[in-house]
Amino acid sequence: MIALAFVLTCGPVSAVEHWFAHDGDTLWHDKKRVQLLGIDAPELSQPCFDAADKIWPCGKYARDHIQHLIASGNVSCIIEGKDRYDNDVGVCFVGTIDLGRDLVKHGLAVADTRYLAEEREARIAKRNLWAGTFIDPGEYRRGGRP
Repeated sequence: MIALAFVLTCGPVSAVEHWFAHDGDTLWHDKKRVQLLGIDAPELSQPCFDAADKIWPCGKYARDHIQHLIASGNVSCIIEGKDRYDNDVGVCFVGTIDLGRDLVKHGLAVADTRYLAEEREARIAKRNLWAGTFIDPGEYRRGGRP
């Protein structure tokens, strides 16, 4: 099977003018939504618990982490398909930084098809989500609560 991919870039203007993070795994470029492939980040409203069992807004942390990265340079995406809502799904970069990989590496998203080594590294290092307890983002969307 041959997969078609294309690159979506924002040109010479500032990335912050055209790209923004809706949540930890969803970007908007003008009116086009791009879902990051291979990860599942906590929902924006999702709480998590740290090692001391103190609540922290992990969904907002994930979104803010991505927003900080996309504000630092030009964003490009390799679109690999569509999701069930007909939104683009792909791997996005700021320079050479793979945004999905970076989120997983920092313990701010779980790997669902890629980045398993980065997730294992984050788990062992007890980074962010892995420092305490959290509900899997997919389970949270289905109504699971802490």
